[in-house]
Amino acid sequence: MVYFKSCYCSLKSRLLWQKGVKMAKKREYTWYLEPRGDVARSNEVLGKNLGEENAFQGVECADGVRRNLWRCPSAMVFMLWSSRKTLRIVFGIFCQEGKGKIRRATRWYGKTVSKPRKGSTYV
Repeated sequence: MVYFKSCYCSLKSRLLWQKGVKMAKKREYTWYLEPRGDVARSNEVLGKNLGEENAFQGVECADGVRRNLWRCPSAMVFMLWSSRKTLRIVFGIFCQEGKGKIRRATRWYGKTVSKPRKGSTYV
């Protein structure tokens, strides 16, 4: 069933393309990390993994606060998040969609995601 659905979607997009309808572009995200907790230790680990050219100081975010951030590829964000206890670092995650403002994205990862409501079927 999934196969037929994917074929239908690709056929539909081809037909729209032939008619001249432009499809939505993929969104481009830039990821940033903000050292927290033991900032010196976090900066040391992030500096070794990312390089000094990816350090930005005093960047204004969507909430109006200026932060010191490290630019980071998405795969590295996931790797650092999954090994943060082993590396003994604490950091916040921020993202920027296209040329928009930088906003907090830590809630997309781990324990900070809200728990499902009582009686919900989602596990």
